[in-house]
Amino acid sequence: MPAQAPAPHPVAADPPIFKAVLSLWASQGRTLPGHRDHEWARLAAGPVWADRTVRVSGILVRPGDGR
Repeated sequence: MPAQAPAPHPVAADPPIFKAVLSLWASQGRTLPGHRDHEWARLAAGPVWADRTVRVSGILVRPGDGR
């Protein structure tokens, strides 16, 4: 008789406090754990030698501003 594989452990649901925080962050348009950050992807895709003004979180940032 072949040995049976042990049953997988059930995955616990997130506690309510974490669900509330994720809902709040999502309602404010923030990046959520485990989800793609579209603003970062857009900024990281640009050339490093760009000498133009870019928007970061809605704020204009000029080259050499250092914010």
